[in-house]
Amino acid sequence: MMPAQKNRNRLSQAAPPVPSEQITPAVVHMGGDALARELLDPLRNFTVLVISRMADADFHIDAEALAARLGDEARIIQVSNGIETRHLQDRLPAQLHIFGTGARVYPHGERWLERVPGAHVPHHLSQLPQLYQKLENEVLAAQHFEPPRPATAPISVISEAVVKGFPAEDRAMVELVPSGEQALIRSEDLLPGIPLDWLVAKAQLLSGTLDPATHVLNIGTLLLPRPSPVTVYSHGDVALARVKAVCPRHATVQLWPGSDFPIGVEHISSNDLDSAEDLLTEGEVVRVRVLYHNGAVVLSMLDVDDDEPAVPTPPLLRGGPPWLDLERPYASIFANRSPVSSPAPANPDDGEESARSGVEPAQSESLLTPAARRTALQTTQMQLESARHTIDELMAAAKRQGATDKVARALQDQLEDGRRAAADLAREHNMATHQVEALKTELAKAKSTLVQLRQQRRSAASRTENALDALFLDPEQQFTFELQQVWARVVPAAEKSLYPLGKFSVSPLFLDSWGTLTEQQRTKTLRAVVDLVADWQGPLRKREPHMLRLNEGAQAQPTLRGDDVCWRLYVEKGTAGALRLHYWKLQAGGVELHAVVPHDVVKP
Repeated sequence: MMPAQKNRNRLSQAAPPVPSEQITPAVVHMGGDALARELLDPLRNFTVLVISRMADADFHIDAEALAARLGDEARIIQVSNGIETRHLQDRLPAQLHIFGTGARVYPHGERWLERVPGAHVPHHLSQLPQLYQKLENEVLAAQHFEPPRPATAPISVISEAVVKGFPAEDRAMVELVPSGEQALIRSEDLLPGIPLDWLVAKAQLLSGTLDPATHVLNIGTLLLPRPSPVTVYSHGDVALARVKAVCPRHATVQLWPGSDFPIGVEHISSNDLDSAEDLLTEGEVVRVRVLYHNGAVVLSMLDVDDDEPAVPTPPLLRGGPPWLDLERPYASIFANRSPVSSPAPANPDDGEESARSGVEPAQSESLLTPAARRTALQTTQMQLESARHTIDELMAAAKRQGATDKVARALQDQLEDGRRAAADLAREHNMATHQVEALKTELAKAKSTLVQLRQQRRSAASRTENALDALFLDPEQQFTFELQQVWARVVPAAEKSLYPLGKFSVSPLFLDSWGTLTEQQRTKTLRAVVDLVADWQGPLRKREPHMLRLNEGAQAQPTLRGDDVCWRLYVEKGTAGALRLHYWKLQAGGVELHAVVPHDVVKP
């Protein structure tokens, strides 16, 4: 047992019990030599999270916050950048060091040296929340890895488990009930290529067959059969779909895995000159309207408002979350997948990464590529080791031959020169690593910006209606004409006899408010009025019409004008100052459009 462990045991025996909610794991400060001894201790049975700290840095990784977040899942050790991190690097195997303002997880157990994830070196304070989540996932992954399956595996048993987290996109960590042991769910046992947090939710209770030899829980029996669109969506519903592939004249989208539908550019944009590749991004989650023409499913993105409510996508696994979510509008599935059992090397080939990402490193005659710099560093380290070996032989020969202090000093100077050269190359390697991380960050920002720009362009291009020139001098007649145009366009031909435009009138106040609206707000208002006046029940229910009461009390009286009652419904949702329509239900029949107002206006 290590001295640090003996001290902790001694303190824990002497100290009185403390309620668990008051215990905050301590952060241990160590030098490089002591930290290397602890990491390489063959008896170490706990995961270690090492945080390096630069005294003059603009920001620091909050070791105390990570200790509180991880609890007893890992031991948090902080080391000072500089001479201490160099001592750590000298005593650890190659490529397992840490530097600067950084953090790295060191697993334990069998073959832990092969499972050490790469070091994290954030460049901005805004990157810390994402870094903390990555570290939590890596600590979770370090708790369990998949050993080789024995030739004769024990019999699997039926077990229940609770989902604890996702150490990787294709792995989920679960806690068995009631034993509390940990097990793993693998995506290849379910739907390969689909991140597990799209299939199961954190804290979800699952049931499956447990392999005692590998501690892998197979929940394949919970997968739901692929539904038919008609059982999920009605005609005209807005659904979420994932873009699978994009060509100039069409795209392929998925309502769920294995349910692929083509959507032509004429159903994406009203501009004949547009290309689907300029409007959609592969992997993007988009809104589509589901239509049924002669029994066939037709998807369209024309006239789909960004705030129009979408029918939740069905789960792929019994009891799981919807498989698509607008909170993750762009998802590159397993873009840089790193399985728990076979983690990527601590420092992947930066040259290959740049080639895959399409980002060219900054060109400079004096700057080597990351791959070339790494090769040079490894060559220098080999030369340094050879020089050390030669020096050892020369020192032995010098002792035998009675060499003078002058010869020994020259050999020592040669060794120091080699050390300085290695240190210079190490600094250049660290700078190259920083550059690669910065390029990756810029690439992610560029991808996100591209998706947003394409969404904006698609939203503008999907408008089929153009602003109509005023065809009537009377504003009321102009409004009635535009309303009839929208009714003719949005109500299907087979339903026009069921939902004709009913009796309505407009007030001067409504026409005044109508005149202040933008073209897009007018379009939304016209659709809301169509749903109301035509009594189109499906869309009207989504607008949640309700009486406008005198105050917010549950027993408040409705707003009356004689025998007429004032009502209110949604024109917009989820936008700043979302619009509402106020109208009077007339005792004599029909409605009177009163005004279009922001949502915080609650008086007629």
